[in-house]
Amino acid sequence: MAYDRGTVVKGPDLFGAYDHRPYVCVSEDSHPFSDEEALYAAITTTCRAVAIPLTAEDFRAGGLPRESYVNPWTVTSIRHADIVGREGHLVAGTTEQIANEIGAYLGLDTRE
Repeated sequence: MAYDRGTVVKGPDLFGAYDHRPYVCVSEDSHPFSDEEALYAAITTTCRAVAIPLTAEDFRAGGLPRESYVNPWTVTSIRHADIVGREGHLVAGTTEQIANEIGAYLGLDTRE
């Protein structure tokens, strides 16, 4: 099953000691092999000065049980088959903010 841009999912924890962690899908169907995998930004409960906080208003559906932040510098490709659940969906403005921050870390200053 493919996930749309802005979907918050529970996937394998590639960065910590837990089995799973939340991620937000930041790619769209133009991603090569989009039928098999997508790009995701890690979500954490650790507050960092440059992380993007997620509030209830950032979700158009669902949500997360704890105060959470997106780390736009922590991006990975995850196969759809490795996703174990859907947590919600972010509003378009929040998704675009995350994508723009990722682009800035890649040297593409698209932030407004």
